[in-house]
Parts: sequence; structure tokens; C-alpha cells
Amino acid sequence: MIPRWPRRRCLAAPLLALLVGAPGLVAAQAPPAAASCIACHGAQGEGQAAPGYPRLAGLPADYLQRQLQAYAGGMRANPIMTPLARAMSAAERDQVAAYFSALPAPARAASAAPVVAADVAELALRGRWSEGLPGCMQCHGPQGVGVGAIPPLSGQPARYLAAQLQAWQGGKRPPGPLGLMASVAARLSAADVAALANHFGTGPRAVPGPAAVEPARAVATGFVPPPLSTIPDNEFGKVVRQGLAIFEHTGTNAPAFSGNALACVNCHLDAGRLAGASPLWAAYLAYPAYRAKNGHVNTFEERMQGCFRFSMNGKAPPLGSPTLVALQSYAYWLASGARVDPNLPGRGYPKLAKPASAPDRARGEKVFAADCAFCHGPEGQGQQAGAVQVFPPLWGPRSFNWGAGMGSVANAAAFVKANMPLGRGGSLSDQDAWDVALFMDSHERPQDPRFVDSVAVTRQRFHDSPMSMYGRRVDGVLLGEQSVPAGGSTVH
Repeated sequence: MIPRWPRRRCLAAPLLALLVGAPGLVAAQAPPAAASCIACHGAQGEGQAAPGYPRLAGLPADYLQRQLQAYAGGMRANPIMTPLARAMSAAERDQVAAYFSALPAPARAASAAPVVAADVAELALRGRWSEGLPGCMQCHGPQGVGVGAIPPLSGQPARYLAAQLQAWQGGKRPPGPLGLMASVAARLSAADVAALANHFGTGPRAVPGPAAVEPARAVATGFVPPPLSTIPDNEFGKVVRQGLAIFEHTGTNAPAFSGNALACVNCHLDAGRLAGASPLWAAYLAYPAYRAKNGHVNTFEERMQGCFRFSMNGKAPPLGSPTLVALQSYAYWLASGARVDPNLPGRGYPKLAKPASAPDRARGEKVFAADCAFCHGPEGQGQQAGAVQVFPPLWGPRSFNWGAGMGSVANAAAFVKANMPLGRGGSLSDQDAWDVALFMDSHERPQDPRFVDSVAVTRQRFHDSPMSMYGRRVDGVLLGEQSVPAGGSTVH
């Protein structure tokens, strides 16, 4: 969320003027004039909950700089902040942003957040994917603590959070990186806005403001899995919930079998529920089935073993192990009421037409920089909030290995087209999806666990396809030759 400075008279200007000459300033060295900021944002930039004045302390410097630039450039309007930002040079705005970022974030009282309904907590955690709504925490990190340049929600005044969502709904705020916040806000009702603000925010409860834009309702096609809130409260339900926990936090709940920083939910969105994102309920109904990848009829458990071995770059849990039993129980429960049909609508990823032009890495690199790097990092390394991996790495030693399905350019392009950027699936052109998938799959990653003799032999046996970059030269590097061993024990 972008800080909104109060409309009443604020005495921050003297402080800003003094700070611009001190790029290395820390809180303990603030000049005496810093006290003038107390009236609006608190003695340590902690904000004030009752009137809805945001905290600035501890927010990402890059984030704060972008907001000052938005005020200075007229993309955001505020009677106090606009003239202040315009009076500063770009270098001065950078220095001011660095100062506030260096201030320690205030501790949040345990009782500060009001009790909210279970459906609101679910919206904050997992979203409502049937309406194109990712959960707030899927970008802002666990409990909304913030991730990289994405600011924290937790600890900001509830009234402030509500006001910003309403501003996006009314077109009074820039859409922000990837246009995601404008897209998300447009799908929230007035009740959603107030509820989410109260869930993350502090102080007096937010109340619905101006009428919200009516949410865009997805037309249900195919099968709709049961709500997670209806998992039975019995012994079977305990195992189903265990499967859900493994699915969403694989490295934490199945560490013996996971070798990278990914979780099942990274490729199977909405806890494996979302049609067009390889939903778990449709996969369950597609097996037993013959797979050319291993040359025999696979059970569903065997299929999941492959996911651990390739996508998770780990080790296959033994058949009948508690890990596979829990995941299979969760998949079975998700499929409750669906007909047995290996081609049930919504299975896998939507088929993507062949590109008008051959996929191009240079074009793909530009798409990645514009639409992917903000979340996944400029080097595809992903982003963490503390020890929690919020955005998965797309290549490198902590990503999926060369044997994973996402290592196929066609699979990756179909996933990207249907589901990325997060919350804006379908917004990229087909050509962009193909180009960025090729760029993503043209980087080193862990070795294929089926490696035999050499990269050339392994390509011939397992990657003899124009959709695989394994064993091809990219910028003078033979992909696969410098891969780290498969099945490694990567720190999560």
C-alpha cells in the first residue's frame, strides 16, 4: 500500500529539508527538527492509527522513492505531499526515502488487530481465485509483513488501508507495479475493503467508504471443488488438512523429500483448486494412466512421486508413505462429486496456440523485466520474507530441475499465459507468453535426475524436443553442463 500523507497542515517540510543532505543518517542521528514530524506521523515515523496517518518507518526505500516520484510527477495528488515532492531533486527524494526506510518498524501490539471472520482470513491468505483475486499474503508475505519492494500491510492504520483501496477503485491512485493493485481493488466489494483493512490494520475499525466497483464474477465452467472450510472435522479430515499443509508449504511439511525452494502451490494455484492452473482435483481423476515419460501406467501416487523428484528437485516419497497418503487424501477430497473423466474441463493448463513468430529470448527478456522481475527478482531468484519463500525462483540451484514439466517451453508458456502475472492471468499476449517462457527455460537449473553419461546422451534420451533447451548452447554455455546435482538439499 502506498502511504497517503494527511490533508491537514503537517510540519514535515523542515525535517525533509534537513534530511536531504544526510544520506547516511540513521534514527539516532536525526536533527532536532525531526520532532516536527510527531504531529502527523509519530516520533519515530510510526504513524497514528486513530486518524489513519500511515507509518513510514521501515517501509522499503525503493517503494517510498517511487511514491515521492509519483507525487512529484503528478501521478498522485495530495495538497501536502505534491509541493514537498516537487521541491526536491531526484537525489533528495532518494535520500529522504532511505532515511525513513532506515527507521525501525514499530512493534505491533498483539491485541491491535480486531477479530475477523474466517472468510475474511481466507480472502487475506488465499484470495478468491474464481474472481481473479489472489490472497493479499501471496504478494505481501506471511501476515502481510512485506516482501522486498512490496510494502507491509500489517501495522498500518485500518482507515489508511481502506482509503488506499478505495482510491485504487476510484482511479485516484496509479495502478502500481504490474497494475496489480488496481486490478485487485476493482474486484473487492465495500465490505471486502473494510474487512481486509480491519484484518491487517491497527486502531479503530475501517468502515465501508464510497461504493466499490462491482467485482468481476468468473463464469464457472466444469467442476467446482468444495470450499476448504468444509473439510470434515474427523480423522479423515485431519489427514486431508495435512495434505493441504504439505501442498502449500512443501519444504516445511515434507522436508525429507523436497530439495528446492518451491511448493506444490507455486504451479497449482489456489491450493490446487484453480481450473487452468493444473488443478489437483482434475489430476486425481486422470489416473491411472500411461505416461511416456517413464514408459508404464502410473497410479496417482506414482505421478506425485515424479513431482517430488523433478519439480521439487527432491526424493520420491515411498508409496504408501504418510506424505503421499495425505496428498492423495486431499486430492480425493477436492474431487468430491466430480465425474471420473481424464479430460474434465479445467484440467492442466489451457492449450496455447503456436506463436505467430518463433519464440525469441531477447524479446522474452524484455517481457520478464516488465512483467515478472518485480515479483521473481531480476535474476529469477525469487523473493523471501524471512525464512518464507513468497515468490518462487524460476531458475538456478533452488528452482525445479531439468526433468520437470515446467522445463518444457510449451508447458511454461501455457502456464504463464493463463495465470501470470499473478492476479492478471490472460493479460499477456500469446507471443509474450512464448517468448518469456523460452527466456525462463534458457537458464541453468539442477541436473535431470535421469542423467546418463553426458548432456548429449541425456538430451537424446529424454529431451529430444524443440520445446526443451537442455543440451543447447545459450550465450556460449551448454545448458546442463554446469547444472548442480539433482536431488540436492537446498536451504528452504
